[in-house]
Amino acid sequence: MWEKLMQSELTSNTDRTKYRLTPAVGMLLVVLLIAMIFRVHRISDMSFWFDESFCLKMAEFPISDLWVHAKEDPHPPLFYFILKYWMMLFGSSTLATRLASFIPGILSIIGIFLVVKEAYRDPQTGNCSSSVNSAAVVAAALVALSPLHILWSYQVRMYAAGTALAAFSSWFLLKVLRREPSRKRDWYFFTMTAIALVYTHNFGLFVVTAQYLFAAGYLLLHHRAASLLQAGSRLMPLLISATGTLLAWLPWLPSFLHQRQLVVEGFWTKPFSWQTAGATLFDMFGFDQAMDMTPVIGLIAGQIMVLILLLLAFGRRPGDYFLALIAGFPFVAGILVSIFSRNIFNDRYFMFNQIFLFAALAVLISRISLKPIQFCLYGICIAGTGFLAYEQWLNREADFKLPAIQGAMASIEERRKPGELLLVCDPAIYVSVIAHARERGDIFTFHPGEDYPFTHGAAAMREDEYLRSQEIAQRRDPWIWAFDADSYRWRVPVPPGYRLVGENSFPGFRAKYAVRLYSRATEVTAKPNSN
Repeated sequence: MWEKLMQSELTSNTDRTKYRLTPAVGMLLVVLLIAMIFRVHRISDMSFWFDESFCLKMAEFPISDLWVHAKEDPHPPLFYFILKYWMMLFGSSTLATRLASFIPGILSIIGIFLVVKEAYRDPQTGNCSSSVNSAAVVAAALVALSPLHILWSYQVRMYAAGTALAAFSSWFLLKVLRREPSRKRDWYFFTMTAIALVYTHNFGLFVVTAQYLFAAGYLLLHHRAASLLQAGSRLMPLLISATGTLLAWLPWLPSFLHQRQLVVEGFWTKPFSWQTAGATLFDMFGFDQAMDMTPVIGLIAGQIMVLILLLLAFGRRPGDYFLALIAGFPFVAGILVSIFSRNIFNDRYFMFNQIFLFAALAVLISRISLKPIQFCLYGICIAGTGFLAYEQWLNREADFKLPAIQGAMASIEERRKPGELLLVCDPAIYVSVIAHARERGDIFTFHPGEDYPFTHGAAAMREDEYLRSQEIAQRRDPWIWAFDADSYRWRVPVPPGYRLVGENSFPGFRAKYAVRLYSRATEVTAKPNSN
């Protein structure tokens, strides 16, 4: 009786201490505040660019059509469904839509903090040492200040959401493996977040594969079973989880294979080489914010990354193996796919596992016994990443001053009268044009007669949003507004019988755009002050 009461009181006290404001949690709150400042800067002022506008356009399709259109894009569909309902609830303004990435970006920071604490929590007491708490805070700070993670936390894409899912699925997995007795609800949460991850981005498959490999090894080796029956009993929840994840993903498999073929035949990346790999790593660590592209620096950073993961793995703790595997496996898989198939080695695809690399670095430094050296290395890592984040801030200020598509559309809508035709040179530009248009009437994309490749955003287009040369000639519009992308040499081929009467240039942070006004010969005098 007394033992039960004492155990109950101990559990109650333990539960209360879990949720008190510890110094580590206090430092995390400071980190989150800094992260928010970097992420909200100009969040509603910058023009949408193609990748964002594509997502917004995809989210406009009815649910029944969205699955079909998503097959023609090289990404799974979950983010588009989430964005669709998000826009139904909060609207389609620049701020509202970008919050769909801002919130997961903040959650990613919280997630990696929880992962480090769970990976190295004392299994007997449930507490974390001061060095573990320090590593958790530093890992969170590195994610908070990473230019790559800042960038995709204020852009309407699936990368921040995928990173948050990678962090929290790992946290749930570690909870169910490291805590005794394990809770069924943690298996449920892990399985659901793993399914969500593979439906958010195809690189999530690498992360989830690494998670299940670690779980299998941990259950087989860390808890050595006396018999085959005991081993099967321990593995059963894992097998059920893996089976559930696989069965949930199987309906998407035909679409995935179709997407893979699209990528193999026409992805925009250059063939894989150490030069392109170095450039990717250079961008991934944010060096592009402060210096010109130097692939050698990226390769050096990659070698340091490998050394960090190897040194950590030599620690031979479950948490060490977990971080090394989750951080390293997607890189290895990405390199192998890029060598033997199409190059998919892209900086933003590695966001999902880069957070675990930051955690590995923080944990490794936390084990240095000399505190002055430890704090010095912490300071160098945080200050260096913070410097790159500040440079990104300055670059964003410069980009903000460019009119881009938002400025071009404001200029057009001041002068364009209702019913006048606006032709856009390419679907990749069209999706951004309509994202910034107050009225979409008589805005079309020129169709050259051949289907646009998927890399131009063709999956987001409806057939009635195209105009072909014959249809343009039949309309006999007195005025044609053309929206061109001069940086890419994409230009609307205006039919014979029209002549250029005015043009304006609108530089943007991704490309240089031009708005041109054409008139039929009999209408030249009807549009004064066209430029």
